[in-house]
Amino acid sequence: MVRFLRPSSAVGKVSSEISNHLSAILASLLTLAVIVRYCWHDAPDPFKCNALLQKGRWLDHPASDSESVPKIWQTPGCTIRHYKSKDIQSCLKDKRLLFVGDSTIRQVFWATAAALDPRFNFSISDKHSDQLLTDGGVKLEFIWDPWLNGSRLNSELEMFVNSGESVRPPAILLAGAGLWHSKYVGVNPGAHWKASIDNVLEHMKWAKTTVLRPRSDLLLLAPVTVPAWNKLSIVNNGTILRDEVDMMNNYLKKMTQAQGADVFWAFNEFTEGLSQTFDESGIHNVQSIADLKANALLNLRCNSERVQYPVDGTCCNVYRAPNYIQWVALIGTFAYSIVSLITNDDRTPSAGTAPRTLLSRLRHMLPSAHNHTAPMVFGLTVVLCFYADRTQVLNKSHKHYLGSESFGMVIITILLGLFTVRKTSTDPRTAETQPFLGRDQTDEWKGWMQFVILIYHYTGASRVAWIYEIIRLLVASYLFMTGYGHTIYFYKKKDFSLKRIAGVLIRLNLLSLALPYMMGTDYLYYYFAPLVSYWFIIVYLTMWVGHKYNVNTKFLLAKIGVSALLTTGFTMKFGILEGIFGFLKAVAKIDWNVTEWRFRVFLDMWIVYFGMLVAIAFIKLSNPNFPIANSPHWLMFKNTAVVLSALALPSYIYYQSTFPNKFAYNESHPYISFIPIIAFIILRNATPTLRNTYIGAYSWLGKCSLETFTLQFHIWMAADTKALLEYGIFGVDSRWLNLIISTIVFIYASNEVAKATGELTSWIMGIQIGGGDKVGKPSSPRASRMLVLPTIAKDAVEMQPLSGKADGEANGNTAKLGPAVKKNLRLPIKLGGWLLLMWFMNLVSMDNHSCHDSSHFYFIISNSYYRRTRI
Repeated sequence: MVRFLRPSSAVGKVSSEISNHLSAILASLLTLAVIVRYCWHDAPDPFKCNALLQKGRWLDHPASDSESVPKIWQTPGCTIRHYKSKDIQSCLKDKRLLFVGDSTIRQVFWATAAALDPRFNFSISDKHSDQLLTDGGVKLEFIWDPWLNGSRLNSELEMFVNSGESVRPPAILLAGAGLWHSKYVGVNPGAHWKASIDNVLEHMKWAKTTVLRPRSDLLLLAPVTVPAWNKLSIVNNGTILRDEVDMMNNYLKKMTQAQGADVFWAFNEFTEGLSQTFDESGIHNVQSIADLKANALLNLRCNSERVQYPVDGTCCNVYRAPNYIQWVALIGTFAYSIVSLITNDDRTPSAGTAPRTLLSRLRHMLPSAHNHTAPMVFGLTVVLCFYADRTQVLNKSHKHYLGSESFGMVIITILLGLFTVRKTSTDPRTAETQPFLGRDQTDEWKGWMQFVILIYHYTGASRVAWIYEIIRLLVASYLFMTGYGHTIYFYKKKDFSLKRIAGVLIRLNLLSLALPYMMGTDYLYYYFAPLVSYWFIIVYLTMWVGHKYNVNTKFLLAKIGVSALLTTGFTMKFGILEGIFGFLKAVAKIDWNVTEWRFRVFLDMWIVYFGMLVAIAFIKLSNPNFPIANSPHWLMFKNTAVVLSALALPSYIYYQSTFPNKFAYNESHPYISFIPIIAFIILRNATPTLRNTYIGAYSWLGKCSLETFTLQFHIWMAADTKALLEYGIFGVDSRWLNLIISTIVFIYASNEVAKATGELTSWIMGIQIGGGDKVGKPSSPRASRMLVLPTIAKDAVEMQPLSGKADGEANGNTAKLGPAVKKNLRLPIKLGGWLLLMWFMNLVSMDNHSCHDSSHFYFIISNSYYRRTRI
């Protein structure tokens, strides 16, 4: 195993500069490649509407000897949403969908009807008849017209040409036929079919609609179904001829190229070369393929209508144009970069200088000289999230769980850990035995857990119950550290000041509070930061009440028990959270899902208290005067704990395997999750060698685990974690290359944002980070014990107050009461100002969404293409 030595400060500075230059060059090249792809290659189809209409591939394409039906269809650069009844009603309320044609079109109608109303009855005696379904204000209608020459079809086609306020065509008209012509027309069936199709094409040519204009009503043709020839009955095999079907489809392809006819070619792509996608007739599809056709049709029309997140239907999706807050964030990020360069000379004028000018006052409003890039880094990353996951600039692809892929990622993670094993000190003369759950060890713990969680999310492994159960255990471990670390801090430091609680909460939530304004999500969606913040407040209140008596073990334990009961009642009693969330919605337009929040809190209802109990046990046992620590049986007690822990882990794994599904496990998780967690930390700290050794790669990631957990939603994955982000510059078969590049960008951004967030927290709190030291790297042993976050996320803020005085705290050296009171009020006023700003932004972001959409940009860059294909 390789052990990396820490570089000297000079070497480290040079290496940091080289790293920054290389990062800038690579980022520029990657950005240029994406811009070229988007502006040139994607220009004819910027919203991926034609891509959905025409092509794609199966991610789970079966082997040649397999009869399994594939399930994951990947349209180039975008994802298909599975539409349910509520979604269809939201999109198509007071609208109608019309299906005209033969039995293949009828099957698409049936699948759409079943999605709208799961109670829909397929067993209709006369299948060769018109059918109608109305549900939730949506009207679905099928017209049996296998020749495509009926008067009803002609009247509906005229509506597309003469549409207006008084004449409203269907939201979707899907027509298709051909097999009946081949089967029943004895002489020249192609000419008979062509006459009917030309009538549709002529109306399509002059219709005021196109798939290139999302949110418009759609007039679509289905290609002639290519049957599974080996499954056709003897009668059909002799009457439905391959040459005639090919001729019909070739004509449609010619018209697609000549006049831009909107033909849903993907329907045939779904089944090409896969006879198992057809039922025994060889003509009609199995239900899953029929459902896919219905969903593809709905995605084409409805994806741009959706305003709720997650935005998981990205094909043919015209994302909302930026609202006022998003424009301010975008422009402000670049404006700040310019201002920071102008004002980055001497920020701190010496005493006796000339009167402060407007420019000098502006300098003092900005972060100090050595961390002036923090707002720029933070802002650019949030803007990157927007462009990555709220525009079509970057591609999106479906997740596809493969056990071998997940296993390969885990092996790579393990190898990375083995090659970065380190000792806490390389000099044996100065090496000291690390304490129980020391800093490097907790960072390592957070880091390897974060690796596993990232792999879990990226590969879509949530469908595997035992993997899900492991991930639940890892989330519980994070919360265990919340209870453990903050309890030790409050017990030892007795610091219950506003500065302390504000510093922790700002550091934890800055990113999770900024993203909802930019991404149109909400705060609770990034559930980890809210969970940790919620439990930090619980720990704070528990330790603060009667804190003068915390040294009394019985009192402290009783207080923790009472807190557990009150918190459980507060969380689980119906009506309390509903009232609070309702108040927030009324006052600040904060619309949080109370059911989801209660579920999240319940899953880890007790683990934080176990963390608090372990912290108290550690404090007491660390006291040399504590009776048990001096007992002659202490060694035997420790050895027994190690043995029991070694037995507890496999026992827990076995017990875990007995649950039939993850829902059953969720019911037991809050009451049993402490067993493997406590067993793990006992084994991890069993010997001095284990305590003095840690894995550098995991520890490094652990320092920015909060940022990786949050940013993965938008710049590593996409569609709010429902899909994967792709840069689209490596081709469709470059999954691993794209993974490598996107991971580098994601991890680098997370690390930089972690540092920037700590610096911004210092700036907001009015805390100076002296001497140009990096945040989270204190310059003294005493400072290292004053970090805002002892166990969570980054070693964020060294609490060094301005001029040796902390905002919000009394200044013992101030003789006059006035300045002291002013100093004490500075932090509350500042925090109140930030809360008022957030309240105002809530109102603005909810009431002033732009009424326009980004499709206007499309018509600027592709107007000539539109004219060429529609005339």
